[in-house]
Amino acid sequence: MPLLSLKNLRQVSIHPSLSIPRDAQFQLPDKVLQFGTGVLLRGLPDYFIEKANQKGIFNGRIVVVKSTETGDVSSLQEQDNLYTLSIRGVKNGQNVNENIICSAISKILHVNAQWSDVLNSAANPSIQIIISNTTEAGLQYVEEKLTPEPSISFPGKLTQCLYHRYVKLGHAPESKIVVLPTELLTDNGFILKNIIEKLIHFNDYPKSFVEWVNEKVIFSNTLVDRIVPGKLSEEHQQMLLEKYGYTDSNAIMCEPYALWAIEGGQEVHDLLTFSSANDEIKIVPDISQFKELKLRILNGSHTLLCAKAIAEGFETVYLAMSDPIFRKYAEELIFEEIIPSLPKEIKKEDKLSFAKDVIDRFSNPNIAHKWTSIAVQYPMKLTIRVLPLLKSYRQTTGINPIKMVECIKEILHFLLNNEDTPMDNISKTAITKINLSSSSTEEKVKLLQKEESIWGEYLNVL
Repeated sequence: MPLLSLKNLRQVSIHPSLSIPRDAQFQLPDKVLQFGTGVLLRGLPDYFIEKANQKGIFNGRIVVVKSTETGDVSSLQEQDNLYTLSIRGVKNGQNVNENIICSAISKILHVNAQWSDVLNSAANPSIQIIISNTTEAGLQYVEEKLTPEPSISFPGKLTQCLYHRYVKLGHAPESKIVVLPTELLTDNGFILKNIIEKLIHFNDYPKSFVEWVNEKVIFSNTLVDRIVPGKLSEEHQQMLLEKYGYTDSNAIMCEPYALWAIEGGQEVHDLLTFSSANDEIKIVPDISQFKELKLRILNGSHTLLCAKAIAEGFETVYLAMSDPIFRKYAEELIFEEIIPSLPKEIKKEDKLSFAKDVIDRFSNPNIAHKWTSIAVQYPMKLTIRVLPLLKSYRQTTGINPIKMVECIKEILHFLLNNEDTPMDNISKTAITKINLSSSSTEEKVKLLQKEESIWGEYLNVL
């Protein structure tokens, strides 16, 4: 069968493990303006919108804005913006293998060639949501005079789009819009709004526009969490062809786990109606709980277990978790030491649920997450992710967490023996000096524990 497209969609073999969009979905109005074409967006927010549309809930599609010259989307456009999302992994201890043909994207607009179309989409009253993922570097203030031409920066382009919406729609009720940045920065919504306000001031926009932004534009802080490795391998592509009878060069894979935590109240709930079709979307007044769970249980356990796993010869997280002894150690570390170290304000059932999901995610055979990648910037990760856990456990119980301490010792040995691992210059310089100053491993470890320039305190005190 030819490549996946609208013309060929009805020829796809019907199979219980494949979800196909309904004909009516292609007639839905545009409701989302999305800055970014990357796999994370296609694997998380776009997937959520597709699920809702298939259930007849959100009933809206996405206009995607391509701002950079890198990355070719022509093959996706040739497929009428259809793509297959292959969900593979472990959920509740069970293997998952699902495939969804996503039709959420209606069109892709290139900023430089179709800027007027981008502005008109921003002023479309049916557009209720703006989503972005422009990398963390994209949420930077660039002091620039905004002209009729597209701005250099994403915040500049967003300011131009919002001003065009203000001019066209004014204070009409339908001008209300919510902005959802998914860049991995704490308080990303607040950061983006602050940059927009600076640009408005620098460009001498009318005061009435400032008032409109404050009244009609909601900037929500968000947290996204899902591993989306990217394009399917040739082997998996062949499986699609054999099982469903079509090929899709834009098919991407993701893990079953997904989280989109969004700060907001009733107004945000009312605009993001697709959330009702997705339990993985959490619209709450404060998303700090989800940040803490991710930072401590997911990132913290990665950091703690990394040096131990490398020392024991495991290349990837999955391979380590396939070993019964290592798996038992990881589970005990998470459930017996990390969870008791978390804030009491977080419900126990939420901690346990997140921890069980983490174990499933670590056990995914489809994701080759290398421990050597996790070891990058190890000193910084240990300081931010782990040391607060150690202190909290001691404050709560009055004793040291045995496995945490064992893992930290492994980390110190790893750092001394792997100076070439990417890390900040302060840590690299200190470790190099320690290695040159002594030949005794025990003495080196003691000196590294006392290196306040790295840890901000003496580790031997802890």
